[in-house]
Amino acid sequence: MDARTFAESQRTTFERYLRQLVEIPTVSADPARAADMQRCAEAAVAMIEELGGHATVWTTEGNPIVFGGFERDPRLPGIVFYNHLDVQPADEPEWRYDPFRLTVEGDRFIGRGATDDKGPAITVLLAGKYAYDRGVPLNIYYLWELEEEIGSPHFEAALRTHRNEVRAQSVFVCDSIWLSRERPSVDYGLRGLQGATLRLQTADVDAHSGVTGGAAPNPIAELCRILMACFDPVTGDVHIPGFYDEVVPPTEEELESFVRSGFSVETFQKTYGFRWLRHTDVKEVLKRIWAWPTFEIHGIAGGYQGPGIKTIIPHWAEAKVSMRLVPNQDPATIFQRLKTFVQSLNPHVEVQPEGSLAPYLGEFKGPFADALRKAVRTVLGVAPVFIREGGSIGAVVTMQQLLGVPITMMGLSLPEHGYHAPNEFFDWQQARRGIEIFSVYLHEIAQLTVPTEE
Repeated sequence: MDARTFAESQRTTFERYLRQLVEIPTVSADPARAADMQRCAEAAVAMIEELGGHATVWTTEGNPIVFGGFERDPRLPGIVFYNHLDVQPADEPEWRYDPFRLTVEGDRFIGRGATDDKGPAITVLLAGKYAYDRGVPLNIYYLWELEEEIGSPHFEAALRTHRNEVRAQSVFVCDSIWLSRERPSVDYGLRGLQGATLRLQTADVDAHSGVTGGAAPNPIAELCRILMACFDPVTGDVHIPGFYDEVVPPTEEELESFVRSGFSVETFQKTYGFRWLRHTDVKEVLKRIWAWPTFEIHGIAGGYQGPGIKTIIPHWAEAKVSMRLVPNQDPATIFQRLKTFVQSLNPHVEVQPEGSLAPYLGEFKGPFADALRKAVRTVLGVAPVFIREGGSIGAVVTMQQLLGVPITMMGLSLPEHGYHAPNEFFDWQQARRGIEIFSVYLHEIAQLTVPTEE
């Protein structure tokens, strides 16, 4: 049975596994979901074992991690596929379906986590099963995390503890988005992340705006003033002193490579439903979403939020912000610069860190990249484009540091799948093509490596 025939035969299994995982609400940001995290890890172990592999659960001080796969011979080279099984919250009113009940509409699988990242995880699992049964001389492992969406706070400690179990000569991360269905993309860089909460309390209780307004400080207005001092909301440029000091701009060659990827600003704007963009030049847009740092405001709280108005001066306000970082920027250093600047504007503002991920920059050349190019071209008839990814995956830097092996990154999600959005979905065409691509990729990298000594 060739890879295409095998892939086409796996829809029922794929759907059954995806249903099991989607219907476990693994919202890692919610501590009340701890039992669901354990239940998901156990379900994932059962899937691997049902297919003939072996797996175990690594306990951590937070959520569990699943490690296992198909081991043929300890002397053979190994590959680790990394995915995550935790998901974003799904409390948006725009959901048209129960986010934690898999809904199947034609070739669409709708539910929280379907594309990020449970569907891709099952896809690479089935590809590994095919390669193993075909006798490909590799040990194929899976490392499935349940804290990626909250910055992987316990991943490094767990990997240090279990380092000797991970006998791999390469890592493949399947957790990113193609440019389009026709333009598969491979990511060789990730932005980092530093989050923060800014909180300002100006009194013990709310005050009457008619009695105190004009003299009383307004914490919401004051936080808005500070936020506007941090960045320009029209251009996106950041004004925190020292913010850009370590930034190495992408080269003109790299920017031209981005442009040749076929990225469409018009499609980008339409896909995400933006009324307008800060920039419309394709080169500038690509630089800013893939290779340039940002400052973003995610939410502001405080004051009266009910119907109508309540004429008060609030006594507190809070803002949630984050900064996407590029290679050479250190999250701790950037946070300290933010805190120093904010408190220079108003020393009463409390600035607390909220998650930190280092940026990553890898290679887009070499035998593993070439093997992936060949696999994608064999299955789809086109070569993938190599780009940077604007998002962050904390585990990638950790694996780079602790495993010291080549890391290749290509997901299966598409822009229209709705990463982190209401009505998120995955589709069977991407799953089927993914099974084929990764089956061919495993065959290709098996030709690159030689058995290791015991």
